[in-house]
Amino acid sequence: MNEGPIYMKILLIGAWFIQMGAHEGAHAHMAYRCGDDTSSVLGKRSFNPLNHVEWTNINSILFSVVVPSLTAYYYMFPMGMAWVPVNVRRLKNPGKDMAKISFVGPLANLVVAAICLIVHLMFSPLGLTGEEIGGMRFVWLCDQFLFAIGFTSIIYGFFNLVPIPPLDGSKVLRYFLPAGGQDVMDNIAPYGMMLIVMLFWIGDLGQIFLVPMSIFVLLWGYA
Repeated sequence: MNEGPIYMKILLIGAWFIQMGAHEGAHAHMAYRCGDDTSSVLGKRSFNPLNHVEWTNINSILFSVVVPSLTAYYYMFPMGMAWVPVNVRRLKNPGKDMAKISFVGPLANLVVAAICLIVHLMFSPLGLTGEEIGGMRFVWLCDQFLFAIGFTSIIYGFFNLVPIPPLDGSKVLRYFLPAGGQDVMDNIAPYGMMLIVMLFWIGDLGQIFLVPMSIFVLLWGYA
């Protein structure tokens, strides 16, 4: 499966870090606004992806740097994870605030994807995104990077909205559930990662992303 030009693999690795910085930075900023400065004290209230890698934690380096880089290179799509610590006891309204903190991460992904698409659509009519223009090869490469960022952001934005713990969507859904439903979510939380692997990597649930992916590609090619 090691297919695709080397430049695109490198761009996809960069795209992972860009979307990760936006996603985790949004979590940290919202947590701070809701009363918890834990991530701020740790230097994570930032959109700089490097601030969201714990360089003394082997798990953080593995899942936030090594795994996404390798999967982007060999499978043409980066897979990984990062996290922002939140102290629920410091939140003003724990249930509602956790839903807000969780939601802004995927929202940031979608905003990044929209920005990439808008910039592409702005420059395409000027003929600055065509590979055949020798003097504009750098601009064309930047346009390819925008596509990699937008495409990666779309997938991670929708993926994190899936309501399975520990994904962000589960915390958003939990807030709107009655007490019994919240208990169910809490009970399946320890098995969440297993469910995700079974449904997405062993099963075919990943097909649900074909719609947002196709819409993004369609809009990108519209110009």
